[in-house]
Amino acid sequence: MATVVFEIPATIEWAKLFEANRDNGEYDKETDGATTVDVLVDSEGAQRIKDAGIRKQGKPTEDGRMRFKMKRPWSDKFGRDWAAGAPDVFRPDGTRWDLGTDGVIGNGSTGVVFVEVYDTKMGKGTRLKAVQIIDHVKFESEGGGSSSISVKNYTADSASAPSKTDSYEDIPF
Repeated sequence: MATVVFEIPATIEWAKLFEANRDNGEYDKETDGATTVDVLVDSEGAQRIKDAGIRKQGKPTEDGRMRFKMKRPWSDKFGRDWAAGAPDVFRPDGTRWDLGTDGVIGNGSTGVVFVEVYDTKMGKGTRLKAVQIIDHVKFESEGGGSSSISVKNYTADSASAPSKTDSYEDIPF
């Protein structure tokens, strides 16, 4: 079978589809990270995924849907440009998504995820090809990076500058 592009209408979560937010987890070091997206589908959508020959195992959600993680390596270990890099991301009208203008894709957005399905020695393989956002939910951070800090003057002539005689034993953690 030749490579076939399979369309999955879904609710989208944890969309890491751009170089700036790609997933750099330990398991993707060989490919310099990966772009990933979680797709949430109902039982009919899960059956369509299974019928397409996609071997990924979905995980049930609390609301009765199934969650599947689709991914695309950032760089291909065999040097094939067409098999790696950022997937195409589109607006509802089919124009290209602009991260600077349109923003990050938030959990609960709806869209269509396009997955390439192809034959391998071990069965069907899959690769994230593109995502079209139909209803964009603005990404809102749950914290972690927006805390304010108090910057001090640590130049040598400042009273708050740490002494060169301070030792690491004096640090309270």
